[in-house]
Amino acid sequence: MGERNRFCCSNGNVGMPLSPQEGGAPPHPKVPGATGRRTRVLVVSVLVALVLALAVAVAVLSARTCGGDPAVPAAPVLACPDGWVGYHNVCYYLSRDQGSWEWSQEQCSSRGASLAVLRREWEMWFLSHLNYINSWIGLRRRGEHLEWVDGSRFNQTFVVQGQAECVYLLDHILGSTDCSQHRPYFCSKPQELG
Repeated sequence: MGERNRFCCSNGNVGMPLSPQEGGAPPHPKVPGATGRRTRVLVVSVLVALVLALAVAVAVLSARTCGGDPAVPAAPVLACPDGWVGYHNVCYYLSRDQGSWEWSQEQCSSRGASLAVLRREWEMWFLSHLNYINSWIGLRRRGEHLEWVDGSRFNQTFVVQGQAECVYLLDHILGSTDCSQHRPYFCSKPQELG
């Protein structure tokens, strides 16, 4: 036997493997492609195990959120009524019909909402991108200042063009006009537990 077949023993000596005649295990026969097949079988086995583990994890999570395990509370689900659009925990109703500012506010009230109150930049961006421009929102001039329908003062977050009484959404800015004009409208209300 050559140098290649030597191995180190635990006592530090260099030894030679036993031949089959000396009680050693017979060498593995060299079958062409056998190593490649073993590798493929190993990879497929690992992938099957991962898929099964993922399926079990999905089943456990589904059981928890669908009431399968009463000991684990399901996460609350926020929802909007049919025909409304939900975004950042707010439901928006986009009207197809048109009316005055007051009439529009009444329509929103009948739906348990108000004309849309926009507190942050993303709200105006979101509504503008729905292509419902020229629609009433819940902002109105009261004397010298603007006020939202919920009674809070307008904090100059957005530019409002004009000095008229009622405010509507233009393309990424707000405009003001006479409250009797007929326009579509936006209603808003917080999302509720579904």
